[in-house]
Amino acid sequence: MTAQDLIASSLRLIGVLASGEVPSAAEANDALLILNQMLELWTAERLMIFDVSIQEFSLTPGQQTYTYGTAGNFNAARPAKIERMGIVSLSNPAQPLELPLEMLTDQQWTDIPVKSISSSLPQKVYDDGAFPLRSLSFWCVPSLAVNVRISAWTALTQFVDLFTDTTFPPGYAKALRYNLAIDLAPEFGAAVDPVIALQAVESKAILKRINAPLSDLRCDEAIVGSGAPTFNWLTGQ
Repeated sequence: MTAQDLIASSLRLIGVLASGEVPSAAEANDALLILNQMLELWTAERLMIFDVSIQEFSLTPGQQTYTYGTAGNFNAARPAKIERMGIVSLSNPAQPLELPLEMLTDQQWTDIPVKSISSSLPQKVYDDGAFPLRSLSFWCVPSLAVNVRISAWTALTQFVDLFTDTTFPPGYAKALRYNLAIDLAPEFGAAVDPVIALQAVESKAILKRINAPLSDLRCDEAIVGSGAPTFNWLTGQ
């Protein structure tokens, strides 16, 4: 879809345009700004993200802190959020070993009294969440060449202009159309039909169900008791 087609369709939903009409250049450019602002906001919602990308970067022995973002030490687009990180040992290149890194809070990082301790493999990492470059500080400081593997939210593609064709996974077209209509209504002085508002909510809800990450099913030990027999629903035993 192109931004021009999407914008015209959304404006028809709220009665700003009639069938066959197209927005003026000024209207289209104003709407394009709102469209990309909406996509930027969706990028900060985990359940609107359809892909968690895995990137791998090299750590330099003796260096503790790395910037992450365009033109940073880790030169890639700054993600809205990092879900998890792991350290990759290169001692056996044929079978690299990946170990999870504990991601520290601000307080946990502050509570480490000596931050410059060296070790062959870092065990923890602190992400300050800064903008435009995040800073990732590893503890202990690696004394050997290792890699870090980062699982981060992939930003939704924004529309570069009005006429470039942009693709999204199934289900996004309707969610974009109806939710953009909601966001455009105040800009164009239009009222939103309750049916349009309901369709906007429901289309996002469908995407969130699709994008919801799988999670392990657990039961609190206080309920089943430590060491108590358990039931495997897969085998029936």
